[in-house]
Amino acid sequence: MSAFLKKSQNNIVVAEILIDNKFALSSAHSAYYSVFLLIKYMLAHNFSLSYAQQDELTRNGKDSHKILSDRALECMATQDQETGSDYFVWYNKLKMMRKKADYKPVEIDDSLLMTNLTTAKDFMKSVDVHFISLK
Repeated sequence: MSAFLKKSQNNIVVAEILIDNKFALSSAHSAYYSVFLLIKYMLAHNFSLSYAQQDELTRNGKDSHKILSDRALECMATQDQETGSDYFVWYNKLKMMRKKADYKPVEIDDSLLMTNLTTAKDFMKSVDVHFISLK
């Protein structure tokens, strides 16, 4: 199994563990990274953009998350037109929640963090159905 796919799967488990153990605020980080690492995996294995090419695209301080997610989400939307726009919505919700949880001096209601985890799982489930088997 690819290291990025394994890390992606581990991060979703970590997000669940954090929520179950009353550390819900920290779960936003893991939920987001479960999807971002899955995007890196998909670029390499589904959309012919090797890890070395990904590194080249994002060197010199460029925003790797924006560049890689935009590329992958466009490819995903093209190949899966039924839920293509959902990928953008799901990813952006996860990214906004991670930024809020990581960088803002605010509390976030646990129910919103549970919804965030569900969003990450929905993204991964759709990827499982339309692109790769995550099992």
